[in-house]
Amino acid sequence: MTQQPAPNPWLDRAALAWAALVAVALFAVFRDAGFDDPFITYRYAANLAGGAGFVYNPGERVLSTTAPLYALALAPIAAAGLSLPLASNLIGCLSLGAGALALWRLGRMGGQVVAGAVAALLFPLSPFLVPTLGAETIIFITLALWGFVAAWAGRPILAALAMACATLTRADAAMAMAMAGLVLLVRRGWRPALRYGAVCGLAVAPFLLASWWYFGAPLPATLGAKRSQAHVPGSRGYLEGLLAHLGAVAAQPLFWPTVGLAPVGVAVAALRGGPLALVVAWGLLHALAYSLIGVTSYFWYYAPAFTGLLAAVALGAELLAGWLGRWAGRRAGLAVVAALTLVTLAGHLGVLRASALAPYPRLALYREAGAWLRANSTPGARVGSFEIGVIGFYSERPMVDFAGLIQPDVARIFDAGGDYADAARYAIERYRPTYLVSQERILALVGDDPGLRARCAEAAALPDPRYPEPLRIYRCSWP
Repeated sequence: MTQQPAPNPWLDRAALAWAALVAVALFAVFRDAGFDDPFITYRYAANLAGGAGFVYNPGERVLSTTAPLYALALAPIAAAGLSLPLASNLIGCLSLGAGALALWRLGRMGGQVVAGAVAALLFPLSPFLVPTLGAETIIFITLALWGFVAAWAGRPILAALAMACATLTRADAAMAMAMAGLVLLVRRGWRPALRYGAVCGLAVAPFLLASWWYFGAPLPATLGAKRSQAHVPGSRGYLEGLLAHLGAVAAQPLFWPTVGLAPVGVAVAALRGGPLALVVAWGLLHALAYSLIGVTSYFWYYAPAFTGLLAAVALGAELLAGWLGRWAGRRAGLAVVAALTLVTLAGHLGVLRASALAPYPRLALYREAGAWLRANSTPGARVGSFEIGVIGFYSERPMVDFAGLIQPDVARIFDAGGDYADAARYAIERYRPTYLVSQERILALVGDDPGLRARCAEAAALPDPRYPEPLRIYRCSWP
């Protein structure tokens, strides 16, 4: 067993200062960032706080948020009248700092101080994590990392609570939960492992049973919808997207240290083990599981895999520092690793700067559409759209989702070989929304359908210089 080095208060304080500094800096830059999917979770929280129940559309018990525990945690914030998007971005930035501290602890616990430092420096500025701000992604990853810390330290109750919260925040953490139990079994024996398993079960099972009773299923409907979306002609699957992301990383010179060190780190993890090896293994298992599940490619799905990649880079840096230290002296080895880390950080900051300068383009436009609908429609008027998160949150109207996230039957159109236009036509005919929100240049709903042209009249056109045509809102009349 690797002996944990004696604590160094200066290094611990430096890690804490870095975590706090980066969290504050990220919130200052990305406080208004966001994308559509997290607003589905926000609406569950807002509806619960407002007395409409734990639902997206009042009266429709469908579990469409992938973050049920996070939605419950946000409900008091909504009840207090605070901004959910702003609060969620703050929680995400703080979680990035907390995740950096967890990685530092994992490295230090395994006697791999250099690896812990490199991982802590790279994690909170990862271009595969920061763009997910607003969603539950960073929160569940950080909870899982602290679960690994507790498991390695032989604290089964804390490990179980962290992993249960991570899994209820997003089910992806279930693999990490199992890995932590295995760590306790191998390192501490049966009793701590059984205690861990019992607490995990007591924490997770009641929620699963409650979900089964309330929603009719313990898993989010979005999982099936996004598997179905992979069948849409021209859609890109998870593995194809992962390879594309890796290719983009390899093509940028500032990320070449990542390309060189990561395979070395994977080998170190496999041969030497250690607490950071858990993060590498989880990243690899997560990527394998998502590839086998067959979901379509969404950028936030890759965050756990790239967290594992960063841990591998850190382990590769530790080996390089040791090898160079034996050949050219400890200071020379540390200097080279520091230089490579700074190069990688420069690459991360370059990508993040581009993200800050070019945020999610439809966020403001969808917010404007939601505000228009709230001001110009009756509370019960149904609204149909391809992306329903932001529009639904700000309009506070029942939504019809053409992608099948909140009406699961719509997603079956994809299983039958249909495309998004087919799904939209089915959803419109089936649910007959009073309003349609459409960017006709991207996919004409009304313009190409004589029946809809006869029933739906343009009620508003919301221009945006980034799009060739306005976002149009149609009002439809049905018999």
